[in-house]
Order: sequence, then C-alpha cells, then structure tokens
Amino acid sequence: MLDRPAASSDFSTEALKANLQRLQREWDTYQSTRDRDAIYGYLTAVFELVTVWAHEGTAVDYARWVLWLRGHRSAVVSPEPFAAVIFCTADRKKADYRTRSKWSRVLRYAAEYKDLDEPLAAYIKRKGGINKCAGRYTRRLGRYSRTEDQKASNLRAVPELSAQ
Repeated sequence: MLDRPAASSDFSTEALKANLQRLQREWDTYQSTRDRDAIYGYLTAVFELVTVWAHEGTAVDYARWVLWLRGHRSAVVSPEPFAAVIFCTADRKKADYRTRSKWSRVLRYAAEYKDLDEPLAAYIKRKGGINKCAGRYTRRLGRYSRTEDQKASNLRAVPELSAQ
C-alpha cells in the first residue's frame, strides 16, 4: 500500500483534515478542564464523525485515510474506525493503548445499541459509565461474545444434561 488509500470523492482531503483538527480541539478542551464529564465532548465528536462515515459505508476507507494522513502508513487493511480516529487525534502519552481500546469499545457499543435521539453522554451514563459500556461491548459483541452456533449447541446440550 504505497499510495494513499482510495476514498470517495465527495469528502476532500481538506475536509478530512478540518474534521481531525476539530477533534484535536475537542481533545485539547477535554485536557484543559478538570471536569470528569469533559471526556464526553471528545467522545461525542469522534462518535458523530465515524457514524456519519459508517452511514455512508465508507468508515473503514476513511479510517485508513486518516491513518495515512497522520503518517501511519501501516499494513492495516481494515482498521477499526473509532480506534483509528482516536489514535490520530488523542495524545498518545495521555491516552494509552488500553484507554483508546476501551473508548473504541464504548463507541462501538453505542453505535450498535444507542437510540438516535439520545445524547451519547446520557446513554453511556445510563448504562453505567465508560467502563461498564466497554464491558457490555465485550460480552455482547466482542471476542467473548458467543456465536450463534455456540448458543445453539448450548441449547441442545441442556436437555442431555438433565436426562443423566
């Protein structure tokens, strides 16, 4: 992947850079306050940008493009969009790998289950906070979630156990 990843022509490089700068300003605002709820402004900005991309069906392409613009020309074929945007806009010294991963899980959980009319901050708080939402993602959608085949085999196994 030597050239810039392909992206649709309706979203220019300048527009993408402007969105990244806006997210970095949100990050700076979050860092400049001691308000514990300030993180929600940054996460909401990331959430809104990536969900627009997802609605257009271009989230992975734009995530790859964001990484490329920031000088991360890795061989990642299919980056997770929330994680890529957080990686490129948050200070890596203040938001380590685990924190960025947790925030990405929270945003993926919200993208899957949040109603359109509910603010992101209200949704996350209603579900128990950032840590609880990250845990919910892992249980329901992440690597520890059970596949449909596993669920079906567990349902078939239950009568067999009771017969013994």
